[in-house]
Amino acid sequence: MDHEKRNEYAGVLVAFILGLMLRFYSGRNALVDGNVLFDGYDTFYHMRRILYTVSHFPNTLWFDSYMDYPHGMELTWPPLFDQLIAGVSLALGIHSQHGIEVVAAVMPVIFGSVTILVVYYLTRELFDGKVALLSAFMTALAPYYLLKSMFSATDHHVLEGLFFSGMVMFLVLAYSRHEKRYVYATFCGLVMAALAYTWAGAAIYLGVIFIYVLAQMILDLHDGVSSRGTVLPALIAFGVALALMAPFGTTVWLSPSLLITAGMLIATLLLFGLSQMLLTRKVHWAVFPIAIAVLSYALILMLHFLGQFWIFSEADALVSTGGEYLLGGGMIGKIAEAEPIYVRVNLVSDLGLNILYSLAGLIALGAFIRRSERKHGALLLLIWSVFILVLTVGQVRFLYLFSISAGILISVLFFEGTRFLRSRMAQREGDLPKAAVALIFAILILPSVGDVVAISGSTPQIADDWYDSLKWLEESTPATSYYEDPSHNPEYSIFSWWDYGNWIVYESRRPVIANNFQAGVIDSARFYLSQNENESTAILDSRGSKYIFTDFDMVYGKLAAITSWINEDPSTYQQMVDYGSYVSAVPSQKLMGTTLAKLYMYDGSGMSHFRTIYESRTRRGNNPPTSTIKISEYVPGAVITGTTQPDTPVGVLLNMTSNQGRKFQYFNIGIPKGDRYEIRVPYSTEKKYGTYATDGLMIFSGGRSAKINVSEEDVQKGRSIEVNF
Repeated sequence: MDHEKRNEYAGVLVAFILGLMLRFYSGRNALVDGNVLFDGYDTFYHMRRILYTVSHFPNTLWFDSYMDYPHGMELTWPPLFDQLIAGVSLALGIHSQHGIEVVAAVMPVIFGSVTILVVYYLTRELFDGKVALLSAFMTALAPYYLLKSMFSATDHHVLEGLFFSGMVMFLVLAYSRHEKRYVYATFCGLVMAALAYTWAGAAIYLGVIFIYVLAQMILDLHDGVSSRGTVLPALIAFGVALALMAPFGTTVWLSPSLLITAGMLIATLLLFGLSQMLLTRKVHWAVFPIAIAVLSYALILMLHFLGQFWIFSEADALVSTGGEYLLGGGMIGKIAEAEPIYVRVNLVSDLGLNILYSLAGLIALGAFIRRSERKHGALLLLIWSVFILVLTVGQVRFLYLFSISAGILISVLFFEGTRFLRSRMAQREGDLPKAAVALIFAILILPSVGDVVAISGSTPQIADDWYDSLKWLEESTPATSYYEDPSHNPEYSIFSWWDYGNWIVYESRRPVIANNFQAGVIDSARFYLSQNENESTAILDSRGSKYIFTDFDMVYGKLAAITSWINEDPSTYQQMVDYGSYVSAVPSQKLMGTTLAKLYMYDGSGMSHFRTIYESRTRRGNNPPTSTIKISEYVPGAVITGTTQPDTPVGVLLNMTSNQGRKFQYFNIGIPKGDRYEIRVPYSTEKKYGTYATDGLMIFSGGRSAKINVSEEDVQKGRSIEVNF
């Protein structure tokens, strides 16, 4: 091996080690007292599934009674990611939850670092070692892929990035190494199938190959050559993928990928036949793209008008839902990661600059293709990069894929740009100064470095108050059954906004109504925005709920999303006032009348069935100041009843202390009917929780008052207590 080759491999090793170190370092805050705190939301359900898979390997969890309680929920996540981690745990002889959690936290680091090698070999096949090395380093730095591949980011997205890049790499190899094209095409099909077994939307990614084949067939016709060499590797890849998908092809989580892959294979064969006919008859090449447009329109019409037949209805649904998915559709304003990128990104930010650099990189890649001898692979890389950019424009969630392709495009831009400048300087008998090269390099790489610095060492969202609150719930409330085998309904559920559902299931081991798959989200929004306690309790009764979470973000950050789910105008609940140096959220009376505000801001005062039983230690806000998180309990409530002077209101007042030592008062008012009154109270005067009454319940009416004790049994059984004035 020559000196230059050794240096190149040493550089790849350095990039790989850098990637490992960054991914471990970025997730360092996920280790708390020896425990792993996973990053994000879906990671927690992956962990639930991984633990189940370890116990039932290779079977995994397909139905969970702990979600969308009391209905339960069929799961549509493909199983490969969870099975891989469970399999590694078993291979290492690890069966304890803590040990499995450590393995699950490390595996994204490994997957993400292997992607660095895939990108290196992909770009090395098309460019020289310098472009490949810089691409490898840029992949190590790729900020948003780093987020998905750092320690504790146990989500299938990291595997998507690896397989999607691997699919393109093997197909590039198939086109550039003719002697082994069938081997590499077979590996491409294998990775395509693995992608389908990883993500239910994999068919979106597999479409890149079909788009490339169409584009290359048009170019082949333009050049007057056969597309046999273009089509054959793609057909092999499609065929291998279909064969591997077939055993589970009828499942809800794999059938879209199988159906679309089969459609692409058939379409490729038909269009190849059409292109060969046009080539043989020497028809102008432009007829081919026109024919594709006409056939595509005819196919859409056929799907629409033949929708009553199963196969056509399935295909029609895939086309319509796929288009809505790519563009964000009805999820805009409801799910942050489903928003278009222009809603979230400023072009002068680090990410905005990387987008601009990537667009310039596409132009540079186009210039490279014009003079490259490996046009097939370079065109595939171009289409792959454009495709990822389009996905990311449609939904910000795809930034983790964009980070990978952006690194490659920036690398191409740097070397193509400096080559162009050197050629211009040479025409003037000069040379491009090294300082100028270093400056260009710094300008192109600094946005990625800046994003990495901002991301590195981020703390998991569940840390601190949320983690403490979830553990309190697990330890302080009655345990529910069937957690390890969720095929039967447990005793009760927890009510929360959907963002927190997976956390509750995993950390508190309790069933939930709404979770991160948006199950139960409509009932959740209706409950929190309800202005009527009877309506709120009816929702809880239908869902078997006993405890309710509220938090600061639901009132001051997520309110617009909550209102959008039930088509309410967020401005009627809250006005954002810009004071120059800060923005203040001003609640309206409508918000103050919601169940959300009554539970979170006023501890259930004025309500009959809800009481605060726990609050987290961090205080937020100032109107009024309150804890970040509160847990309320839904109870029957004790009934205080008796006689009083006609038409004289009766009030109750109870002095309370929260588990954090905060003093507050519960109050409620009843209007008598004749000389009889009735007030239902949710708090007892006994000390059951850390939040408790410091005195007896004060009852007052018409200038007279009485103080009584209310037992916990009175509250839990809805008993009546007679107090006459």
